[in-house]
Amino acid sequence: MRAGVVFVHGMWSQRGVWDAWLPAFVERGYECDAVTLPGHHGAAHDAEVAGVGFAECVDTVAKAAARFDRPILIGHSMGGLIVQQLATRLSLRAAVLINSAAPRAVFPLRPKMLPGLARHFLRWGLWNGVLCLSRREADYLLYSGLGPSERERLFASTVGESGRIAYQLGFGRLGWSQVHEVDPSRIRCPMLLLAGRRDRMIPVGVSRAVARYFGAKLTYRELPDSAHWLLGESGYRERISDVLTWLAEQSTDVPA
Repeated sequence: MRAGVVFVHGMWSQRGVWDAWLPAFVERGYECDAVTLPGHHGAAHDAEVAGVGFAECVDTVAKAAARFDRPILIGHSMGGLIVQQLATRLSLRAAVLINSAAPRAVFPLRPKMLPGLARHFLRWGLWNGVLCLSRREADYLLYSGLGPSERERLFASTVGESGRIAYQLGFGRLGWSQVHEVDPSRIRCPMLLLAGRRDRMIPVGVSRAVARYFGAKLTYRELPDSAHWLLGESGYRERISDVLTWLAEQSTDVPA
C-alpha cells in the first residue's frame, strides 16, 4: 500500500492552501488527501462555520486518515493542533506541524497577536458567531511575509472562522474548554515542528513553548526569516524539500 499523507489547513483557510505542496508529495510516491474542515467552504458560506467546534474538525480529519494504513498527517496553524491530538489517538507514521497552534497546556496569547484579534474577542456573541478578518487583520496575522499581490490573492480566498473554535483554543488552561488537551505520553510517532520567527499569529514564543512541552518526541526547526504563511512565502519549496527529507529519514516504509 502506498504511504498516505493527509494535509490539514488552519483557521480562515481551505484545502486549496496545500495546492503548491501536493504535487511534490505525489511525485515522491505518496497518496495524498487535503481535508476541508467543517464549515470552511468559502466566503459565500460563512454562516455554515458558526457554531462549529474543534472536536468536529478533529473527527473530520480522523475519518480522512482512516483511508490509509498508518498515515502521515501534516497540519498548518490550527491544523497542526488537530494533528497533535490525532497523534495521541491514531497509529501514524509521522506528524508534521507547521506554525502550529498550541495544546491546552501552553498559553497561546501574546501581545503581538492583539492588533489582529483584540476587537473580535470584545464582540458580544462571538461564541455562536463567525470571526471574519478584515484585510488589514489578515495581512497582519497571516500574510505578513508575502508580497502585495499574493496578499490580495489569498485574502480573496480567506473564509470566516468559527467564533466557538476561537474561544475553545484561545486561552490555554485559563479557558473552560478542554477539547484541545494533548498528552505527549500517548504519542508514538516522530514529530516535526517548523516555526517562523516572524510569525504574528503563532508567535515564536508559543512555538518554543510547544517544543519544550513535547521535548525529545519532537524535532524543532525555527526559521528566522519566515512568518505565518510558510506554505507560500519565499523559500517554501525548500520547506517542502525539508519535510520530504525529514520524512524519508524517519522510516524505511515511506518513499525515499
